[in-house]
Amino acid sequence: MNLFANLTEVFNSEVVSRIATYIDEPTEKTSKAVDGLIYTIVGGLMKRTTSEIGVNQLFNHIQKGRYDGALIDNLSNALRDPAQTNTLITHGNDVISHLLPAMKSSIGTMISSYAGIRNSSAISLLGLITTIVLHVLGKQVKDRKLDADGLAALLFSERDALVNAVPEEFLPRLIDKVGLQQVIAGVAVPARRTTVETSSRPVATATRPAVSYDYADDSDTDNGALTKWGFGALVVVALAAGGYYIYQNTQKYSNGQENVSDVTTVTSDTIQADTVTRSLAVPKETPPKSMSTAAVTLPAATTASGLTQVMTPYLTNAMLPKGRVFALPGVTFIPGSLSLTPGSQATIGELATLLKTYPQLQVQLVGYANDAMRGTTNRALSFKRVNQIKQQLVSYGINYLRVDAIGRGTGVSFRDTSRVARPTLRKIDLKVIAK
Repeated sequence: MNLFANLTEVFNSEVVSRIATYIDEPTEKTSKAVDGLIYTIVGGLMKRTTSEIGVNQLFNHIQKGRYDGALIDNLSNALRDPAQTNTLITHGNDVISHLLPAMKSSIGTMISSYAGIRNSSAISLLGLITTIVLHVLGKQVKDRKLDADGLAALLFSERDALVNAVPEEFLPRLIDKVGLQQVIAGVAVPARRTTVETSSRPVATATRPAVSYDYADDSDTDNGALTKWGFGALVVVALAAGGYYIYQNTQKYSNGQENVSDVTTVTSDTIQADTVTRSLAVPKETPPKSMSTAAVTLPAATTASGLTQVMTPYLTNAMLPKGRVFALPGVTFIPGSLSLTPGSQATIGELATLLKTYPQLQVQLVGYANDAMRGTTNRALSFKRVNQIKQQLVSYGINYLRVDAIGRGTGVSFRDTSRVARPTLRKIDLKVIAK
């Protein structure tokens, strides 16, 4: 399924025009806001399904809310009725508060700024678009008979399409605001449920033979009396054994025979093991696998290379304007992959040192790639690479807000119709946004 193609078909010009009339915003700005919200909601749901709880929550909302795609077939007519439109908005905002908790306000602010509409309009659109997106997903669940795991897998199959569809100027703020770093970089994956919910999958018991749980009344027989006395005797023995055990342990503690340090050690080990288990199970903002553990801490002394020598005079000269672009020397990837070559770590560490030396410095990493393998695109690969470098800088202690990351594929625009052969690019550039 091409989710974004389906959504583009659903949000045709007539639908967008009716939405614009309802929120009292220009159609062009409304269209831009609708597109931004589609990317935001789909990306947010991808992130949500990286946890088992999120997978179950999304599936349950679709099932219990009866999001089966019925709205899509009559969407234009539904939007003619202000009362019905308001109901769709209310339901959508309620769902988004559960699926993306504490993010409604920040998403509204982001879309308001991006599309140039009022914040109240952005919040209304958020609720409406959420409802429609869930209907599109719900139709797939119904038609394909998907379970919760299948729905999560379906969402993640659209990851590269998301990277390719989002406009370059919107992608960095979307990633930072919704926290999609690991999703876009290809590190995060949909969670697999360990148990199946009985609410979504009824247990088939009709084919099993009926079992009677009516006990025979043997209270007036000798066997019944013996059974009762035997059970009573067992209860007495159990109580006596429990009392003796408590007495013995009480004596040990009172005589100082219990080794407290042993108990503490066991408890500590248990807690540590549980912590490790949970850290492996829950996605975190961790350095990529290609990084060594030692790379998380900057070296005590970094030898100045081309990057430091070239950038220092520029950063220390207040008369030189921002916006200059520098190449990142020595930062390369193994062809077709996200694995950095061994020599790349030194330059990344050096860039982290520059960012710490100049706390006002803000940069944008611009990636180019022409070596994408089958199953991905050069734009997706270029973005994943620069985002991986950004994650390494964050692991060094750099605030993620100071580093933007965008991927431009081969560097040859698809809008170029000149038919003039242009060389494709494979590199990482560094643009100074503020200094």
